[in-house]
Amino acid sequence: MNALDVYTKRNIYDYLAKPEEKYDKDYSKERQKIRKYIREDDRKAKAKGAVIDWGYLLNVADGF
Repeated sequence: MNALDVYTKRNIYDYLAKPEEKYDKDYSKERQKIRKYIREDDRKAKAKGAVIDWGYLLNVADGF
């Protein structure tokens, strides 16, 4: 999966609004895959004691 297709403003806002997996069913199959990918990245970062800078990603998403 291409990061440019995943980390769009729409996908980031959707994930941040409802990050829990139980809400994935509200989205299309493609968007469910995207949410799963973002959730896995978020989980990996938290496991390392880090956080994803969502503000930065939202700002640079315009440039993709």
